[in-house]
Amino acid sequence: MDYEVDRNTSRIGQPSLEEMTFGAIKKLQEQEKGFLLMVEGGRIDHGHHENKAKMAIEETLALEKAVETALEMTARDDTLIIVTADHSHAVTMSGYPKRGNPILGLVKDLEGGYYVKGQNNRPQPYTTISYANGPGFDFHFNKSAGFWKNLENEDFMSNSFQQMATFSLPYETHGGEDVTAYAIGPQAHLVNGVHEQSYLAHMVAYAGCLKTQTLGCPALER
Repeated sequence: MDYEVDRNTSRIGQPSLEEMTFGAIKKLQEQEKGFLLMVEGGRIDHGHHENKAKMAIEETLALEKAVETALEMTARDDTLIIVTADHSHAVTMSGYPKRGNPILGLVKDLEGGYYVKGQNNRPQPYTTISYANGPGFDFHFNKSAGFWKNLENEDFMSNSFQQMATFSLPYETHGGEDVTAYAIGPQAHLVNGVHEQSYLAHMVAYAGCLKTQTLGCPALER
């Protein structure tokens, strides 16, 4: 699948994540016994790996539309919906941008001293979003001159723009911090606190009565 901003949206093109979610739920709702559906916004991951924050953000918005569609097509009293991630990324908002500055924009605060130095110690902006590693380093650092490139004349809002990275890797790495999980519907109260990732699989199996012999079933406990 292409990135959301690149995909062919015509009738002969690629469906959106929202459209595929709609089609999957509509087909699965024909079954009387219910269903288990996993929808992944996998290109969020790809955008971060390429240090392309705009691509990752646009893909996140596409996932949000898919979640909204799932909520509209199902009932809260009989459908559990969980939204989570399988890992984080080495991305941060390293900012102090001024209020109203676009999240994909630049920071250059001469008074506060928030800038990077270019040739002849000239103050230059840096990207509000940056990465700990990845191909963005090679995009921004002029190795022959030994300085960061000046971004003031770059189209930093373009789809293909890569954010700055601390050191070079061909592919940015995952992060190691905890990720959030949101839930609504039956047994959503079990999604709280801090858990290992595998907990969610067991919790879903319990909520859906998929392994009644080993995990039990809330419908049988009433």
